Amino acid sequence: MKYLAISLMSVLSIGFLAGCEQEKVKLTSVEIMSRDDGNPDFRRLIQYCFDHPIKGGYYHEVAIESKDGFILEGYGVLRPASSDPDNKCIVRNMNQYVSKKSPPRARDLIETYLTKGNVASVRVTVWQGDSPERSEKMEQKTFNNL
Repeated sequence: MKYLAISLMSVLSIGFLAGCEQEKVKLTSVEIMSRDDGNPDFRRLIQYCFDHPIKGGYYHEVAIESKDGFILEGYGVLRPASSDPDNKCIVRNMNQYVSKKSPPRARDLIETYLTKGNVASVRVTVWQGDSPERSEKMEQKTFNNL
């Protein structure tokens, strides 16, 4: 039992130290992307680009406001794509930000209002780890007229 406790403590401390070594990245751009083919749930995309490829997970919160006043707020963890881990940009489906706090029929509103050219602002906050409680806030940026 004593060896189990020591082993568990060693594994947890190594995991903690590995999480602390996650490098800081800077958000360089955000782009609204639209695909007019296929499933309507995958037509509205948002692309986040960083100064270098990310390694590991970065918690983020986003608030997207259309020029018509529709606001979509959400959060999640940005991770590198397993198919292209050296890419500086991460693409997310906007429907992933729909939650219980979203307005009714939010998916339809995303389809209608959050199109390329109709986004007034995107505010993004990024943390250095996979949760805001256990990690350091790296930056908050607002991008306008997308």
